[in-house]
Amino acid sequence: MTVGTTPDPTTAPAPGARSSQDQGPARVALIGTHGFGRVHLRNLERLQAAGLARLVGVVDVAEPPEELRALHHASLEDLLGAVAEEDRPEIVAIATPIGSHVPLARQALAAGLDVYLEKPPVPALEDHWELLEAAEAAGRSVQVGFQARGGAGVDALREEVASGALGAIGTVRVYGAWLRDRAYYQRSAWAGRRRLDGRRVADGVATNPLAHAVHAGLVIAGIDRVEDIDAVTTELRRAHDIEADDTTFLRIDPAGDGPAVVCALTTTAPAQSAPWIEIQGPRGTHRLRYTDDTSRRVPADGGPVELAHERRDLMENLIAHVRDRDVPLISPLHSTGAFSAVLEAIQSVPDPLPIDAEAVDWQGEEDAAHPVVRDIEQTLHAALDSGRPFSELGVAWARPDAISRWSPPTA
Repeated sequence: MTVGTTPDPTTAPAPGARSSQDQGPARVALIGTHGFGRVHLRNLERLQAAGLARLVGVVDVAEPPEELRALHHASLEDLLGAVAEEDRPEIVAIATPIGSHVPLARQALAAGLDVYLEKPPVPALEDHWELLEAAEAAGRSVQVGFQARGGAGVDALREEVASGALGAIGTVRVYGAWLRDRAYYQRSAWAGRRRLDGRRVADGVATNPLAHAVHAGLVIAGIDRVEDIDAVTTELRRAHDIEADDTTFLRIDPAGDGPAVVCALTTTAPAQSAPWIEIQGPRGTHRLRYTDDTSRRVPADGGPVELAHERRDLMENLIAHVRDRDVPLISPLHSTGAFSAVLEAIQSVPDPLPIDAEAVDWQGEEDAAHPVVRDIEQTLHAALDSGRPFSELGVAWARPDAISRWSPPTA
């Protein structure tokens, strides 16, 4: 595949694949029953009660919960070899560590299955192209689990940017101030890592816990494809005892005339707050809180308006797409190319260095202990207001040598 070119995915059935027009609940298999896999299990239980889905098998290297043992298999190959034809899955949901996403998705696609792939979909931009090729060759679809994309608020802000409803938008601002304790980064061998056993993991603040915010910001700005990006500026730092970044500045400059996306993110805040994405123009501002699908729109000539936005479930959407290929996916793999380019930029720069200890206050005890970077929330706001990295704001713990600039490869 030519680097920098995103193909249109085919929807022709793979050779030997079962018809996507089969009636009855969609047959779904889940790979990964722990961690975020538990969220999938709860959602599949809801979909099963609604008559939309049927869980036909689970795959996990660890022992599954007792109620799933009758459905448990050690691998997808084992599952496909063991189930009866009427129980063969149509869809596989993959909720496993980031480094395992691509081989598992490729295996599922080669078997003629559609895929729900958790975010971030791939650990490297090269993997994005290869997985697109695999889906195209198989004639199957990949839905990526950027749940915020299911919220109608993202589309509402995207339309306002595109239409100029608030006037020209210079930047889409993305703010995330979360709190994560030691236990969060001790939950697995790959947590807080950039690499594990020689392979990329990419578990930084912008690529995993607050990846939804970054991706939604790109969508709102109209930056969907790798070729929509001119350059990505990064400044990565960490206060936790981890390898990856927990305090990050990003600026994604577009290749065209649209707005840039500026992100200021951390997991070292004194308290958890709702992340938000904001557009601001001469005719007003609009701030979206994607975690609860609400937004506040303030026209320049009027009072604020509080809005509530509907949300569509991504698995339910994938099932509808499998039943009728004319139903478009909400978060198809080809629409996540820009996010994978941002991940590549983050993974291509030097490892984050620790924030100076005198700027960090540790609160709590033992596994519940968490670092709070001095004035971190004010620093995030200042970075968004100026569109400049932390080290250009006179922040004592930031260093100019942490600033890097990356551009996508050309064909």
